[in-house]
Amino acid sequence: MADPLLVSIICPAFREQEVLPHFHIELSRVLATVATQYHFEIIYVDDGSRDATLSVMRKIARDDSRVRVLSLARNFGKEAALQAGLEHAQGDLLITMDTDLQHPPELIPSLLEKAKEPVDLVVTVRQDYQKPGLLNQVGTQIFYRILDSLSEIQIRRETSDYLLMTRKVADLLIQMPEKHRFMKGLIHWLGFAYLEVPFRPKERTLGETKFSFGQLIRLGKDCLFSFSKKPLTLATTFGSIALGVGLIWAVAGLVQMLFSSGGSWMAYYMIVSSHVLAGAVLLAIGILGEYLGRIWEQVRCRPNYLLKYDSRQAEPHHAAHQSPHIKVFQASAPAEQEIA
Repeated sequence: MADPLLVSIICPAFREQEVLPHFHIELSRVLATVATQYHFEIIYVDDGSRDATLSVMRKIARDDSRVRVLSLARNFGKEAALQAGLEHAQGDLLITMDTDLQHPPELIPSLLEKAKEPVDLVVTVRQDYQKPGLLNQVGTQIFYRILDSLSEIQIRRETSDYLLMTRKVADLLIQMPEKHRFMKGLIHWLGFAYLEVPFRPKERTLGETKFSFGQLIRLGKDCLFSFSKKPLTLATTFGSIALGVGLIWAVAGLVQMLFSSGGSWMAYYMIVSSHVLAGAVLLAIGILGEYLGRIWEQVRCRPNYLLKYDSRQAEPHHAAHQSPHIKVFQASAPAEQEIA
């Protein structure tokens, strides 16, 4: 009889000290229902939290041998935390999920059952869910409408980064050297066939969301400029339109100068046209700046994250995805905020 598959569950967290114990209890309860079929490792990734999140994770790891704790040197962002989890996971199957209990752990048996089919991905699809806050709701709708019209790949709005992937998919994601990562976009870009598991996200009952409207804007820019060249062509289009309008008004001004003595209305239009032209130029420069900035960050070759703590290692080691001259911090956590 073949050995059970090892399943790695990767859970990034940022300032989630209140909800983590409840999440782990619920996760352990669900995993117990399939413990005879699979082995599990649980990887908690602390994304540079300033509260007691890391201490809570370390306490959980002391009580549960399946748990491995990673802590980033600072807040590098959720995408970097996911990358760290993928690079340190050992499983044949890997599941990524949030720790706020809005990704219900009870879906895990369904994900594992779907994974028995000949597919490399099983994704969850949100149903009847609105992000909290009017700005987030409106921003999300605008973001996906723009993305649908400009992106070179189709990224479904309803899919989440609560998903299951095989080792093959994980290895491909790890090999991608992107600095501005968008997991959901990369998954769709790979093009693997996938199965879906619908779910309704639960309301957050502990803690508060750390995902602000500003972060939504930054994520939207990362997704748009990482998966489409169309903004560059839009700059050319806007420039052509502005030039055409300017030429029309120039001809109109020449005609008025030759055949009319009044020039007040033409002065008004010249002022408006100069503002339109300046706006188009600044927009084009801004779009070019976004792409140039990403090229600059890519060629610097800095790592996407640095570890300061790994519960499975007692000595400093090199960053998993970076050249040997970049070291991570010693794997000993600070004594403060330790939870007995």
